[in-house]
Amino acid sequence: MKIKEKIYQFLRWLQNYTKTDMVYVAEGSFWWIFGRVFSFLAGFLILLTFARFTTKEVYGAYQYIISMSAMLSLVLLPGLDTALIRSVAQKKERTFFLCEKERLRFGIFAFLAFFSISLWYFFHKNFELALSFFFAGIFLPFLSIFSLYLAFWQGRKRFDLQNKYFVAHNLLAALILISFIFFKPKITFIIFGYFFAFTLSTFLFWLLTRKEINKATEEDKEAIPYGKHLTIMAIPGSISAQIDNVILWQFIGPVEVAIYAYALRLVERISELIPFSALALPKMAERNLKAIKKSIFDKFLKLFWFSIPFTILYILFCPIFFKVFFPIYQESIIFSQVLALILALSPFSFLATTFLAQAKKRELYFLNFAPQILKIVLFFILIPIFGIWGGVYSILISQVFFSTLTLYFFKKL
Repeated sequence: MKIKEKIYQFLRWLQNYTKTDMVYVAEGSFWWIFGRVFSFLAGFLILLTFARFTTKEVYGAYQYIISMSAMLSLVLLPGLDTALIRSVAQKKERTFFLCEKERLRFGIFAFLAFFSISLWYFFHKNFELALSFFFAGIFLPFLSIFSLYLAFWQGRKRFDLQNKYFVAHNLLAALILISFIFFKPKITFIIFGYFFAFTLSTFLFWLLTRKEINKATEEDKEAIPYGKHLTIMAIPGSISAQIDNVILWQFIGPVEVAIYAYALRLVERISELIPFSALALPKMAERNLKAIKKSIFDKFLKLFWFSIPFTILYILFCPIFFKVFFPIYQESIIFSQVLALILALSPFSFLATTFLAQAKKRELYFLNFAPQILKIVLFFILIPIFGIWGGVYSILISQVFFSTLTLYFFKKL
């Protein structure tokens, strides 16, 4: 107990210099990093299983289907998650049920979209892809509803429960998916296993969360329109995050999709360990922007002392990591090292959180549209010319553009 008290005393002393609630950061960071470390572990085990038990062609097809599914899931209004965080932070917890109903309503349209693609592949006699998209259409609407539980606990600032549940659902889903990959490494079987695993695991924790919602609170009627605005803003970003795999599939083939995906996936998984935005959003939503603008910018500058050394370490240890765990993906190393520059720019995501917390729709539209549209255009131009390098260049150029725009708009607030 004395050690715990001394740690709290040190954190309170430290906040005199950082001008930040260090107790909140330490507690929130611990649970956020706890959740993301185990999520990284679950993702890593899945990648390891794919590398050991399937061919590059199978993993390339898997990435293609998952990427197409992620783009089609825009129909399910992913912006509702962020809108729900904001509403719950403002003590309007019954908004959870509004978001559920809206997702269920739009789930019908999502199923019809997947079913249409499934029919197209069926008539072209590609039965594996036809069945895969049919399975995605059945499970994805339910998965999107059940996953709302994570937004609820983040809005309550219960990072402990959010991340305990997050860890449990990811590990359970990973184990189920790994068993599908191990016993029958065929693409249709794997896709069914993926959606079944994550839908079942999120359903369990959605049930637990629903019991904890304070039904005596009011509903935030603005949450649904705001969520739709955020979804529209997210369209370019969601497409740009996935369409590179689709373009590579069409122009080069599944093997190159697999090499590129391993290079990028590891960087993305590691970037998820960085808790800047998730911890900041509920706090920023509670306060007036004028009172905290200078403090936010000071914190933003200090975050580079973390992100730059972190990036250098990744670049140095990346070759060793691939050689030990993913020996058949040696070609991915150089691409992953260059893509690691994204990690150095991660403090800009913290700065951009200001616009989300304060519902600055104009700035959010610019930040979510301009860099992502640029990335999509670059993908279509550079991937057919440079192959995998075209995807890498497109991501880095658009990330630098996003960072520049974020800084510009923040200065003008």
